[in-house]
Parts: sequence; structure tokens; C-alpha cells
Amino acid sequence: MQKQIGAIFLIAGTCIGSGVIALPMVLAKLGIIPSLLIMIVTWSLAYYTSLFSVELNLHSEKGLPLGAMCKVFSGKYAEIVGNTSLKLLLYALLSVYIHGESSVIGKLLETHSIFCDPIVMSTILAVVIFLLLQLPFHIVDKINRISFLLLIGIFSIPLFALIVSIDWFQLPMVQDVSANSITSVISIVFTSFGFQVIFHTLRDYLGKDSKGLKRAFLFGSMIPAVVYILWTCGVLSAMYGSNMDFYHRMATDGVGVGEVINELSKIAGLPQLQMLVWWLSIFAIFTSILGVGVGLVGSFNTMFEKIVPVVWKRNITSTLIAILPSYLVAILVPNAFIRVFKFAGAILTLIAILLPMYLLWASKIKDLNYKELKNKLLILLSLLFAIGIIVIEICGVM
Repeated sequence: MQKQIGAIFLIAGTCIGSGVIALPMVLAKLGIIPSLLIMIVTWSLAYYTSLFSVELNLHSEKGLPLGAMCKVFSGKYAEIVGNTSLKLLLYALLSVYIHGESSVIGKLLETHSIFCDPIVMSTILAVVIFLLLQLPFHIVDKINRISFLLLIGIFSIPLFALIVSIDWFQLPMVQDVSANSITSVISIVFTSFGFQVIFHTLRDYLGKDSKGLKRAFLFGSMIPAVVYILWTCGVLSAMYGSNMDFYHRMATDGVGVGEVINELSKIAGLPQLQMLVWWLSIFAIFTSILGVGVGLVGSFNTMFEKIVPVVWKRNITSTLIAILPSYLVAILVPNAFIRVFKFAGAILTLIAILLPMYLLWASKIKDLNYKELKNKLLILLSLLFAIGIIVIEICGVM
């Protein structure tokens, strides 16, 4: 039971991160009702499609990162696609988290008349992440549990303050529901449920307990869904009523991460509540950093198992290779938070939906643990969703 709780917290902690900030920023253009529907549908698909990867891991001798899983169930070429896609996703997410965390902490320091160069702040954060990822997994797991519990504890107080400040006669129920507005947010919403990077870690952690893994992913993904819905609707409503000009700037992608948190802290009112808003944002991103960092370093450790046999040397090498490119993207790409987040969404659909479905089909496994994976309608809807996101992002780049 203790391990299952730990797994639930790790999944939820991996999800609840930059989405706390990104979702209000991008969903402001739609309004509360469309945002609510999109978040519920996206969570349902994220949970359902996670069962494909869990099923594949249950039919392997141990937990396998995506690339190794592709090799076992399909072959060399699938392994190359899987490894490349997974690394791109994890690098993108980690760079987003470094950029977002640095921006939030930097803006917080500015409110206390302490000014720190963004590159310096990102550098300090990257070093802290490196040191944390040198710790054994069970210690990182405990740190993640504590951080997640603090996050949930802190979350309820600012949310209550925001709800109290809402003008219930003036709510952004429906704003712009054009096809362009809806398609522009789908990939970011899906990326906010990005727990798919730690399947192999949890397979090793929980063993071949199919029911336990299913419960872990159900409740581990449901917690972020509830948090995102309550938080996003509360933020949009409170911000719309207190500062409509800022709300419209946010709806047109005209504000940065730090500005959003700063505005939320003002709405919270009391100095103590303002500080809680800042800490909520910091812990939210921090839990995602741990989850994604563990997944990325773990995948490199598997790759280097024979090349670097000494465990501590292998972990240092893997961590450096994991953090350095993400750090460079965070400091060099303008407006990295939203731009890289959207890119991550397209990659995530490939590794979370399309590749696992293909591998399960190619493996011809008949004794499935999860009968839902035989539902042709759900499979079709998931395929259309994944292809739609990729097409949207390709068209956006062109």
C-alpha cells in the first residue's frame, strides 16, 4: 500500500507542474465552460491511453523505457523512433520547467527588491536539480511526497481566497470558442497531463501488480485533473473580475509567467496569502522537475549500463547529459515557456498514444490485463486525437 501511495504521488507530482500556470494562461481565451470540457476530455484520454504502455510493461521482464520497449516488441527502427521521441519530450519538458521555475523565483525576488539575472537564476536551479538527481530513487521519492503534500496543503488556501474574491455576476463563462482558439490550446492541455514518462520506473517500483498499477495511474492522474479544474476556473473567474485588462492581455498571450503569478498574488490580498501563491507555483513546478528528471536520467542510465558500469559515475554522466541541453534551451529560446510546451504536446502524443498502440498491435499480445484496450471506439477516438494534435502543431509551424 505504501508503494502504491508513493506511485500515485509520483504520477500526480509529475503532472502538477507548469500546467498550474500554463492552463490559466492559454485557456483564458476560451472561458470557463469550454476550458472545463477540454480538461475533462483530455484527462480521460490521457488515463485511457496510459493503459497501453502499462500493458506492454506488464508483458516485459522488467520496466522498460520507451526505446527499449520498442526494441523488444517491434525492432531496431522502432527503438530509434522511441528513443528519439522520448528524449525530445523529456528535454522539452525539463527546459520548460527550468524556464518557468526561474521566472517565478526571479519575479518573487523582485517583489522584495532583489534582482537576479535570469541566466544566473536558471544556472543555480540547474545545479540544484543536478544535485537532487544524484540521490537514490527512494530518497527522491520521499522528497517528492513531501513536496507534493506541501503543494496540496498550500493549494487549498489561495484557491479559497480566489473563490472568495470572485464576482459571481461577472464570470468569463464562454469567450472565444472558434476552431483556431480551441486547436491552439489542445497540445498544452494534453502536455499538462504528462505523466507518461515514468511508466518503466513505476513498473519496477510496483512489480507486475496490474490492478495496483491501474489504480495508481487512475488516481495519480485524477488528482491533477481535479486540481487543474478547480485552480483554472478559480483563477480565470477571479482575474476576470478584478483586472479585466490583464485578463484580456493574458487571453492574447501578452504576459509572461512571472507576471501571471504576480497578478495572482495581488488578487489574494493579504501578504501571507500572496506568499502562499508564490510558494504554490514554486512547489508545483518543482514536483514536475523531479518526476521528469527521474525519467530522463533513468532512460540514460539504462542506455549506459554496459558502457559505464560504476553506478555513481553513470548517474553523474546521465544527469549532466539530461540537464545541460534543457538548461541551454531555457536560457536561449525566447518565450520558451509556451513555445516549448506546445512542441512537447506534439511529441507526447506520439510516445503516449501512437507508439504504444502500434507496439501492442505489433506484439500480438492476446492475454491482455486491461480489457478496455480492445474497445475499438476508444482506440479510434484516441488515434484521431493524437493525429489531430500533430497536424495542428505542424500547420502552426508552417
